[in-house]
Amino acid sequence: MVTLPEISEVLSAHPAVRRVETVTVRHEGRDVAIAAAEVSEYVSGPILRDHVRQELGEDSGLAGVLIVERMPLADGVVDAGFLASAVAEGRCALFEAPSDDVERRVAAIWSEQMDVRSVGVNDDFLELGGDSLSALGILAAIETEFGQSLDVFEFMTAASVRRLAEILR
Repeated sequence: MVTLPEISEVLSAHPAVRRVETVTVRHEGRDVAIAAAEVSEYVSGPILRDHVRQELGEDSGLAGVLIVERMPLADGVVDAGFLASAVAEGRCALFEAPSDDVERRVAAIWSEQMDVRSVGVNDDFLELGGDSLSALGILAAIETEFGQSLDVFEFMTAASVRRLAEILR
């Protein structure tokens, strides 16, 4: 089992991360590991989460990374309540694995086209580093895999694996 300090250590080694704290918060009846990261250059939470999963494995236990301007502290330690609120309010996307074959196939296409190891079904295309070239590659791969042609507007409006899978079903 990976520990919170190990997750923080891997995140701290990322060149864009200035400071990081990792805590466990309660969300929807379960404990999840969330990191708060101060960054020195633009990087998204899903990209940092993927970095941890690449370094420590798919079962690293890190559910999400919240990018913060300033570390939320309470009495000198990271404010777990602040992070729990960010998760509850949707400001920190948690990794959610694909739940069916269509979502798995779409996530695999995104992973390959964007060179991101772990794509969650609610991850945003742009936050994963998506650009016009990767969008076109994904659209071409979807057409090959599913025999369905989508236009760029449909794709960008969907913006996540789950919503794209809904269109393809």
